[in-house]
Amino acid sequence: MTNQLRAAFYTLVRNYRTWVALALVALDRVHIAWNVTQGVTYGLQDSLFRDATLIAIVLFAAAGVAAFDQRGGALRAACGTEKGRVGYVVSRFATVAAVTLGLLAAAAALDVIAGLVVPGASVIAASPAMCAPERVLAGVLTYLVIAEVGFAAGLVTKSQSAVATTGIVVVAYIAFSVLVLIALPQGAVTQAEAALYDIVGFALPLEGLTADVTFAPYAALMPLDSLRAFVVPLVWAAALLALGNALMARRTV
Repeated sequence: MTNQLRAAFYTLVRNYRTWVALALVALDRVHIAWNVTQGVTYGLQDSLFRDATLIAIVLFAAAGVAAFDQRGGALRAACGTEKGRVGYVVSRFATVAAVTLGLLAAAAALDVIAGLVVPGASVIAASPAMCAPERVLAGVLTYLVIAEVGFAAGLVTKSQSAVATTGIVVVAYIAFSVLVLIALPQGAVTQAEAALYDIVGFALPLEGLTADVTFAPYAALMPLDSLRAFVVPLVWAAALLALGNALMARRTV
């Protein structure tokens, strides 16, 4: 396992997709700062995590970890033994988590720097309530699950293109959302229909991206659902790890 981890982080440094993702994070922060100069402002519900571009970048970087290994070397070595396969999946999950945390840390640092250069450009400074420890932890867990989904999709599709894998994940999520909207009846709903909709919403590990507001007696963020914010993402992470092991157990190179 130690050798697998060492190899995983070594390949991560050599993987150009990691550096592309980091450059995209920097460009995203520059674009946000430029928007502020054009009159865009931030408020109570804005957060570093509530950034569709950053989500796509993290997905791309995670899919890139799988794409880098598709050319044969790492996978061929891992498929030699059963323990090698398990070690591969665990080490790559750890690598994906590391690159995700690195990208989030870079985004946060660049956000603070942007705020110093361009007044009002820091989302973190503009919405301190969204930076409460529990919300940061929930956001990080959500991003970790999103990243591991990207890596798992890379294993399933066996694609050498991180862009294609990212696109598949995005399209799949959009299609799922559309199906849910179509299935959701218009107007009044029955108790059973409302319960089913709540179950679907509960099962998604996206609580870290929510920012519901209450306006009584004054505008403030509503508390997070602790079960959805912390337990559900951990269950997803465990399920994705099990899926990765199952895929590798049956994979031939």
